[in-house]
Amino acid sequence: VPFRLWRADMASDNTIHPSGEHRPYRPSNGTEGEIFVAEWCANCDLANFDDPEHCCTINLRAMMHRITDPEYPAEWQYSNGGVPQCTAFVCDGAPEPRCDRTLDMFDMSDAINKGQV
Repeated sequence: VPFRLWRADMASDNTIHPSGEHRPYRPSNGTEGEIFVAEWCANCDLANFDDPEHCCTINLRAMMHRITDPEYPAEWQYSNGGVPQCTAFVCDGAPEPRCDRTLDMFDMSDAINKGQV
């Protein structure tokens, strides 16, 4: 789980908007924004900068739009006890769960037990 930014003005009682929705998050300055992007976007599977067709645009939309604009990304919000986070975050490098109905092609237990793998 990425590091979560915290500021004194992020009291948990202010995390829910009167409408019942989480408050949108906008970094207060460039340094805070860079820390947020480094901790969330840099570790996210959606940040595929090699493929423009499938690249995440949340960071770009956050820079282009005001927090009150409908185009501002709803994924950046105060939640999790008043801490900013990206709700679209997908864990980078997480292995897919193994299908319990598929047999192993190779029995590696001997090699694993001998420390060869």
